[in-house]
Amino acid sequence: MMRESLDPAGTAGIAGPSGARGMGGTDTPPSAAAAPAIAPGASRPVAGPSAEMRRFSAGLRVVTALMCSMLLISSKPAIDLDAGFTMLVYIAWAGVLMWSDARERPLVPGLAAYWLDVAWACAMMWHFSVGNMMLMLALVHPVVLASIGYGVGHGLLLAAVATLAIAIDPDVGRAPLPTAERLGGAAQYLLLVLIPAAALLARPMRALHRRIALIDEIEAGLDPRRGLEPLCAELVERLRHGTQADVLALVLPSRIGAPAAIASREDGGFRARPEVHQALERLLAQTGTQALSFTSRRWWDPRARVRVHAGARAPRTLVAPLEELARLLDVAGLHIAPLTRYDRQHGHIVIGYQGLRAHRQDLRALIDAMPELLRVIEQAALVDQLQDESASHERVRIGRDLHDSAIQPYLGLKYAVECVAMRIPAENPARAEVDALAELVNAEVASLRELISGLRTGARGGDNALVPAVRRQARRFALLFGIEVEVECPESLPSSRALAGALFHLLNETLNNVRKHTQARHVRIALHGEDGAVTLRVVDDSGSVTGRAAPAFHPHSLHERVAELGGSLTISRRDGLDTELLFRIPT
Repeated sequence: MMRESLDPAGTAGIAGPSGARGMGGTDTPPSAAAAPAIAPGASRPVAGPSAEMRRFSAGLRVVTALMCSMLLISSKPAIDLDAGFTMLVYIAWAGVLMWSDARERPLVPGLAAYWLDVAWACAMMWHFSVGNMMLMLALVHPVVLASIGYGVGHGLLLAAVATLAIAIDPDVGRAPLPTAERLGGAAQYLLLVLIPAAALLARPMRALHRRIALIDEIEAGLDPRRGLEPLCAELVERLRHGTQADVLALVLPSRIGAPAAIASREDGGFRARPEVHQALERLLAQTGTQALSFTSRRWWDPRARVRVHAGARAPRTLVAPLEELARLLDVAGLHIAPLTRYDRQHGHIVIGYQGLRAHRQDLRALIDAMPELLRVIEQAALVDQLQDESASHERVRIGRDLHDSAIQPYLGLKYAVECVAMRIPAENPARAEVDALAELVNAEVASLRELISGLRTGARGGDNALVPAVRRQARRFALLFGIEVEVECPESLPSSRALAGALFHLLNETLNNVRKHTQARHVRIALHGEDGAVTLRVVDDSGSVTGRAAPAFHPHSLHERVAELGGSLTISRRDGLDTELLFRIPT
């Protein structure tokens, strides 16, 4: 079962386009690492027979051709050249198809092979007036397999063409169907109904084929080792392609930090924002634990809008939340399949269609695939949990090592500077500089202790770690190098610890470049958070000091660091003199 200890941190990184229709709002597009795009052909709608079914069909085709040919030869005293040539060509063709399918290299794509089977059977019935019953049974093979592999509509089309072909007598002297006098009154018409009936009777097999293909695709295409968030993003894409839906949503419990992943035909896969996730959960909680379908209808349409999969009567109270859910996903019809095991709710899968006619076999296929889906999701959740526990142990070890090694020299320096300060009289001018140095060392020791504490406790989010670090760095830079630094930033700017560390390194390298390569006397730092990104602006007055524009500046290391963070760096000249660096890093 899905573990309640699912790590919320394992669900960061996937977002969706802000323009998703009817979704109420989503985050930014996913990164390639978090939600890899599905390669063309990697996840297609479930169409066509499987490899095993093609091999079975190829063997059955050869057997049918041989049996029908032997029956016709034994029952016909003389066979004309056209009929004999048609039989031999078809037998050879059936053998070639069987050989190619056995090597998993099919020669004929799609329905073409079944159309050729129907054409051969009809041609044989035109050539012979005996053995028609056997040849009519030969038509059942392509009609049934086409219905299973490609849908009942294709099977009915094949059956209709075959029925029309054998009902038309191409030669007045031959009767393609047994006469009514031989078989009795309505038998001739019953035979014409036999072939389309075979297509309709194959519908349960078509539904079973879709279920098996859907489960096989889940098993073959998903890797739980990648973690819960990437797996959910790819799962909704594959399920949407497999069910040919317009929108598909996988809504997992938000209380354990699991995501709500959505895939739409226009926008692809993305993660819903927290408020959308909560709205989906609120509406789905009212549907209970039964699989059901909903279709929007006009006020004058008397048909039921809600149908329960198990056959129970749907309560009227479900209509309002399902209508709201359909509006939220911008669909006209939807199926809801609950993720349940041992009477415990683990989320929902919602399939949405723009049209009013939704495929109920998609719901049945998902219900049958639910145990496999839960198994894959639980494995991915367990991977996240194991990774978090391993990272926690590693953080504790690194923090302990840093405390025992890196911080000790700073403590020795701290005590030495304080000892020197105590030996210098207060009226001595050097006392102020030593006190400032002692304050700087104390600040560095406090910063190291904060870093080690964060490592050992595994604190996430960093809270407001960036702003104090920038202010401390500005004071230290001004004290050590005599360059005035002005800082403009809010009192609080929450960010992840990783982002705070990356921005701090960017600022430190920028200030070092100013110190080494310019004659600046004043640096202005502006730090702001807006529109899902943090902007860092650094301006120096080197151009104003020298009276000429600073030389061209192309910091390759800064560009590389910013690119790794998915941000941008813009370098410009203010008033044609001073240099301005603008960093924009997405949060």
